[in-house]
Amino acid sequence: MGTESPEGPWAILVVDDDDDMRACMRAIFEDEGYSVLEARDGRDALDVLQSSDAHAIRALVLDLRMPRLSGWELLEILRSDEALPRIPVLVTSALPVHGDASGIGATMYWLRKPFGSRELLAAVRSCSDAVASGASPSRA
Repeated sequence: MGTESPEGPWAILVVDDDDDMRACMRAIFEDEGYSVLEARDGRDALDVLQSSDAHAIRALVLDLRMPRLSGWELLEILRSDEALPRIPVLVTSALPVHGDASGIGATMYWLRKPFGSRELLAAVRSCSDAVASGASPSRA
């Protein structure tokens, strides 16, 4: 499946204020061999992205509605701060958005909650494949 790079294992940063949702995604990703980092909101995610763990992150799975610093606000910071790593973002939310979410800074299709594990894994694999090949993630 390709969860390693020459620098070591790939990690996925899951940013969601719902403890159960983070635990569910962690289980799905770990069953597939990914390392998982977690953040409860955008502020916690920024701390992770500015830490020594950031080099391993190959995908960021992001909820939009969160306290302290929302997903919308985090996306704005990620777009404007050149010091932060450029990591493909997959937006997951119950908010309705049609089609491609690139207009809000996501690099893939939006996954509307609730979603299945197959959908989630396929979307993250697209991110992983894009990073490994140096190409942009597909919007399939």
